[in-house]
Amino acid sequence: MKDLVTIVIPCKNEEKYIVPLLEDLSQQYGIRDVRIIIADADSTDSTVPLINTYKDELNIEVIKGGPVSVGRNNGAVLATTPYILFLDADVRLFDQLTIFDAVHMMDFHQLDLMTANIKNYGKDLRASFFFGAFNIINQIMTKKTPFAIGAFFLTRRYEFEMLGGFPNKYETSEDYILSKKYDPKKFAIIHHHFGQDERRFKKLGYTGMLWYMIVNFFNRNNLKHFEKAKVNYWN
Repeated sequence: MKDLVTIVIPCKNEEKYIVPLLEDLSQQYGIRDVRIIIADADSTDSTVPLINTYKDELNIEVIKGGPVSVGRNNGAVLATTPYILFLDADVRLFDQLTIFDAVHMMDFHQLDLMTANIKNYGKDLRASFFFGAFNIINQIMTKKTPFAIGAFFLTRRYEFEMLGGFPNKYETSEDYILSKKYDPKKFAIIHHHFGQDERRFKKLGYTGMLWYMIVNFFNRNNLKHFEKAKVNYWN
């Protein structure tokens, strides 16, 4: 695995979430020697000290981050493996074979891009409904337009570099904007789940999140819309 994939995680002030993710990574099959690059955007809490406590268990290095796309791209520049897996700091992994299966499926089928289904690990049933609905819609839409969620974005490094990486000028939907550049025939959604909780819904509100998704959907081919959209990812 260490010769196949590099894991990149952008973060800032994620002391609540980073330890569960690192604990999940330590339980992933074949991950112990995989290079894990954490792009930290000047955290002011205990994020980095907590990360450092896992350096005996995982092959971790902390680098300079920034806005989410900048952090991801900074980590990707250091990767030398055929594949890069981008994870968000609040992700949970439920199955010990999630990453192993995804990377080997990519390699066997010669894919360029892959994501997984999303599952709520929080307690709010409304978030579970939203995530479930998104999974169904994404399965349908990706026949024409690939969408790998930035929280679990597995890409062939060569294709990622050819497409210019994550676009830095967008504060939101940078994962969708990059995903749609990939060939749909080279994209797949693996039948594993990764987890996130309802914190983004709490930030925008459920009505606000629904409106946000609807507006983005109808403007999906209008890049000027995404240039104007303002979402403070780290707030």
